Amino acid sequence: MFCKKAFLLLTSFLITFNIIAQTIGVTHTSEESLQGYTFFSPFSGTKAYLVDNCGYLINEWDRGTRPGLSAYFLDNGLMLRTFKPSLVGPFTSASNAGGLELVDWNNNTVWAHEFNTATWLSHHDAVYMPNGNILVLTWELVFTDELIDLGRDPNEIANEGYMWSERIIEIETIGSDDMNIVWEWQIRDHYIQNFDPSKLNFGVVSEHPELFNINLPELNSNNSNSTRDWNHFNAIDYNQDLDQILISVRNSDEIWILDHSTTTAEAASHEGGLYGKGGDILYRWGNASAYERASVGDQKLFGQHGINWIKDGLEDAGKILIYNNGNGQPGPDFSTVNLLVPPQDANGGYLLIGDEPFGPEDPEWTYGDQPAENFYSPFLSNAQRLVNGNTLVNAGSPGHVFEIDPDKNIVWEYIIPLSGDFPFTQGQNPNNNATFRAYKFGPDFPGLQGVDLTQGSTIELGNSPVDCEIIVDVIERNDLANINVIYDPVDKSILVENPNRLDLRVSLVDISGKTLFLKSTNLDLELFHIPAIPVGIYFVQLLNNGALKVDKIFIGR
Repeated sequence: MFCKKAFLLLTSFLITFNIIAQTIGVTHTSEESLQGYTFFSPFSGTKAYLVDNCGYLINEWDRGTRPGLSAYFLDNGLMLRTFKPSLVGPFTSASNAGGLELVDWNNNTVWAHEFNTATWLSHHDAVYMPNGNILVLTWELVFTDELIDLGRDPNEIANEGYMWSERIIEIETIGSDDMNIVWEWQIRDHYIQNFDPSKLNFGVVSEHPELFNINLPELNSNNSNSTRDWNHFNAIDYNQDLDQILISVRNSDEIWILDHSTTTAEAASHEGGLYGKGGDILYRWGNASAYERASVGDQKLFGQHGINWIKDGLEDAGKILIYNNGNGQPGPDFSTVNLLVPPQDANGGYLLIGDEPFGPEDPEWTYGDQPAENFYSPFLSNAQRLVNGNTLVNAGSPGHVFEIDPDKNIVWEYIIPLSGDFPFTQGQNPNNNATFRAYKFGPDFPGLQGVDLTQGSTIELGNSPVDCEIIVDVIERNDLANINVIYDPVDKSILVENPNRLDLRVSLVDISGKTLFLKSTNLDLELFHIPAIPVGIYFVQLLNNGALKVDKIFIGR
C-alpha cells in the first residue's frame, strides 16, 4: 500500500512538474483551434518560421539580416519581408527597414531592393497588392527651413535641424533587384496649422479634419517615441474593392484611411480620385482630440500597431481589426483587440455629421477589457481573423501568440521559444522573443499548395509535455469541385462552368503572384478572354466564400 501511494504521489509530482515546466512552444491546443500553420519572424533574429499546430517546424527561412519590421507569407507561396541592411543617413530607430525582399519556399531570393539613402528609407511595414505591386512606408528628411514654411513652430523642431516626414510609395518590381515608383503620397501635402497666419495652410483643424496639424504632437510628447518622428506610421493595409489604404499613425493614436485611386498629382492635392478629396484623409479614428473634435479624455486608441481590413469570405469581412497596445492610457496599461465598423455611404465614402468626430463612438467588439483577458504588449503586435471564424492574437512584445474562439476562449497558445536566433530549452522563461507580426493559415491556404509540409522537430530544445495531435480537417469544397475551367489555347480564353451558379471571383495569376485580371461571375457558363501576356505557366483562381480552387494552365504563343 505504501509503495502504491508513493508511486501515485511521484506520478502526481511529475505531472505537476511537466505542467509548470511548459513555458515555451505550444502551451495549449484543442480541437476548436484552426488546424493550420503559424508564421512569424522574430524582431531580434534573422530568420522566419512556419510551425504547425503542435509547434513542429515546417519551414525556416534564414535571411542573415534582421526584419525591419514586417514579414508576410503570401498566397502565391512567396515571403514578403522587410529587412535591415547596413544603414546610412540620419535615421536611428529600432523601426528602420531600408530593404525589401521576396523569397521563395526554399529561401531563394526572387527579388530584393534597398530603399536606403542619406535622405529617405523604408520603415516598419509594406503590403503586397493584388496587381503584384507593393505599397511601402518610407521616412523622408524635412529640414528646418521647409518645416517653418509648412507652419511648424520653430521651438518644436528637433535640435538636429530636421524631422522625419512620412511618404507612402507604390512600387513595381523589375527584374531581380530593381523597382519603379508608380504612385506616391506624402503627408507634407496635407498639413494644417494655426501657428503662422502668413502661411497658406493656416486654418482651424476642427474645421478641416481631413488634414493633419503639423504642430501635433509636441517634441516633449510622451508618445512621440523620437523627437524627430512625430507621425510614426507603423502599419499599412490595402483594400482593392474600395481602392483605399489603411494606416496606423502611432504618435497621434489614430488610424487613417486614404484614397489610392488618385494619381500622384491628385494625391498631393485636395481634389480628385474616386472620393473627390485627393490625398486628404478620408477617415480617421482613435483620437478625435488630434483634430480638436473631442477632449483627450475621449481618446480610444493608445499606441496601436497592427491594423487590417478583414478579407472577403471571412467572418466580419470588410470590418477593421486593430491591436490597441494600450500603453499610456489612463490607469493601468492593458492591450485590447478591437473590431471597428466605420460608417460609410453606398459608394464607400465615410460619413461625418456636422462638427462631430468620425464615428463610431466605440468599437463593435472588444477583447482584452476583462480581468481574465490579459495579454499586454507595449509595442509591436497584431490580430487576424481566421478562416474558421476564430481570431489569432499576437502580443508581440512578449512573443505570445494565441487563438480565441467567438466566445473568447483561448483554444491554442504558442510562446515563441527564441532569443534572436537561439532557441530556449523547455522549462526556461523566455525573453527577447518579440515579433512584429504573426499569422496563421489553414491547410488549404494557396501558398501552402505543392510544398513539403513534413514535420521537423520543435524549435525549442527538449520535448514538449503537451499532448498534441495534428487533426487534418480540410473544409469540404463540394461546390467548387463541380466547377470546371476549360482553357482554349487557340482562342486564348477561359470558359468557367459553374452549374450551381456560385458567386465567384475569377482571377488569372502569374508565377510571381501578380494578378493579371480579376472578374466576378454567378452565371452557369461564362467566357473570359485572356489579355496579351507572355508565354508561361499561369494559375486560374476561383474564390467563393473563403473557398479557393486553383487550376494551372500553360499559355503558349
